[in-house]
Amino acid sequence: MNPYSQDNALLVILLASVATYCLRAGGLLLAGRLPSGGRVGRALNALPGTILISLAAPAFFAEGVVGFAGGAVTLGLAFLTKNVFIAMVAGVAVVALGRQFF
Repeated sequence: MNPYSQDNALLVILLASVATYCLRAGGLLLAGRLPSGGRVGRALNALPGTILISLAAPAFFAEGVVGFAGGAVTLGLAFLTKNVFIAMVAGVAVVALGRQFF
């Protein structure tokens, strides 16, 4: 039996989609039961930023100085302009130019 057959691929995709749906549904069902105040509420409010940092930090380290420059430009413009889209475009431009010229 070939482990890379089309049947196995479809089964993996189906199981992954079922697992994803179950995780999302479970999160929605549990979200109403979590306290919205106190320490838990503050922690939940801080989660989006920490998740973003945990996703972006490895890319900054992998890219080196150019990645940190792009991240710094993105962060600075996001705080100054309050427009995340413009900040992200500028950060990507810094990284692209840095890759091109350095």
